[in-house]
Amino acid sequence: DVLLDNMKLGPNIAKNAALRENVFMMAICVELRIPLFLVGKPGSSKSLAKSIISSSMQGSSSSSDHKLLRNFKQVQMISYQCSQHSTPQSVIEVFKTAQRFQKDPKQHVSVVVLDEVGLAEDSPNLPLKALHPLLEDGTEGADDSSESEPKEMRVAFIGISNWALDPAKMNRGVMVTRGKPNIDELVMSASGICSNEENDPVKDKLKDYFSDLAEAYMEICRQQKREFFGLRD
Repeated sequence: DVLLDNMKLGPNIAKNAALRENVFMMAICVELRIPLFLVGKPGSSKSLAKSIISSSMQGSSSSSDHKLLRNFKQVQMISYQCSQHSTPQSVIEVFKTAQRFQKDPKQHVSVVVLDEVGLAEDSPNLPLKALHPLLEDGTEGADDSSESEPKEMRVAFIGISNWALDPAKMNRGVMVTRGKPNIDELVMSASGICSNEENDPVKDKLKDYFSDLAEAYMEICRQQKREFFGLRD
């Protein structure tokens, strides 16, 4: 909560359990350059957490309202949209680009973000094979002469996926997986989306409906034969 309270949040953003955990894990793993795999269904605040980290963690340039973040490194995110057409070379190029953006490793950290990384698993080119040496020792692994990159010189890594990946890849980092929210989390999300203000007259009029709406949503999810409605609904 302390970390999220020191970050820039737009209006009507609910500080639910999913967002708090995603932001916390992203901030710590980026700061320490620990590879992170974030797994969860659409609507579980994965991309939102990424945007909050990108706009808030500006190192010594962070606003005076967020002094805590001045103790963290400045973040530069390099995103890559994975697909069935991704190749190992394209993944390696993203890491090289991130490395070039990393000016002073003690003050700055470049972050490679692979969006929808699960889609690349279906590629006949096996692009995620390139991740093995990049996450383990920071090299491309092209030959045995490659020396391991010191951890403080490497770029950070975040892989975002709607489903779990091959254990051979997930074991090379920290995995955070989001399950289905319970009724209390849904009510908290509804309240935060309605308004972030303490005494908002509109929220006061609607708050009695949040619990019934959450229960109705859970019942629809239980009854549907295929996953048509989801967290974004």
